[in-house]
Amino acid sequence: MCGNLALDVVPAGSSLRVTLPAGTAVMADAARFLGVTDKLHDDAAESCAYLCAHYPDSAAAVREVFAFSEGLHLLHQPTVETIIGYVLSVQSSVELVGRRLNAVAELFPANRRSLAGRDVFLFPAMVELRSLTTAELERLHLGYRTKWLRELIARLPEENALEQLREERPLERRRFFRTFAGIGPKVCSCIDLFVYGNDDAFPVDVWVGRGLEHVLGFSSREVRAVVGDPSALGPHCGLFGEYLFRYERERSVRLDPACGQTLAKPPRSADTD
Repeated sequence: MCGNLALDVVPAGSSLRVTLPAGTAVMADAARFLGVTDKLHDDAAESCAYLCAHYPDSAAAVREVFAFSEGLHLLHQPTVETIIGYVLSVQSSVELVGRRLNAVAELFPANRRSLAGRDVFLFPAMVELRSLTTAELERLHLGYRTKWLRELIARLPEENALEQLREERPLERRRFFRTFAGIGPKVCSCIDLFVYGNDDAFPVDVWVGRGLEHVLGFSSREVRAVVGDPSALGPHCGLFGEYLFRYERERSVRLDPACGQTLAKPPRSADTD
């Protein structure tokens, strides 16, 4: 379930097998969502070259990060679902956020679709979300996030107006979203990167912060500076950030029998907001 697009994606060797419900979407929509037409190789090469040139002592580690996640694509995520998902992500795991979004979608039975032998629910549009009652929102058991979601649904403009924000400068978009409760610097950067495709946005969570320290040798002060202004990381730094997130998370949770390390507990999403 991805906004108004339902698809089942599974690895098939070096390719992906994508299944869509009959009559609901075209393959071009799925290709755009998956970012398969992006010039990813060129952008990654430019980012890697910049970082190696500006942080020569860390060049080998930088190349390792890019090699580790070679071929990783940034998803072009649906606007409303993604914004709501990030607001609900505060102090929560990725898996829990997914269950919460599914619970919201399941409040609208008319949006049920059959896909790969199971039922899925398309995420509702803004006009549908505004029809939710207070009682229905309370039954989602979101705790203090219920108030945030209620405000977001009430104040967030329609999809067309949200789409027009692409024409605004990133700073203006971030100022707009920071007016909503539950949206801090990291969530703003996530929205800018994954909704509006600004790959100069650089969300910093626990994993990325650790990665900056381990790979580039940043101090805590330098990590905090990047949160406010990531320009020191050069072009396409958002892509580097996602590569770094995956690299650091996998490095940290992998069991190393040789030295008897224990698995690190993954931090909850948005711990740094």
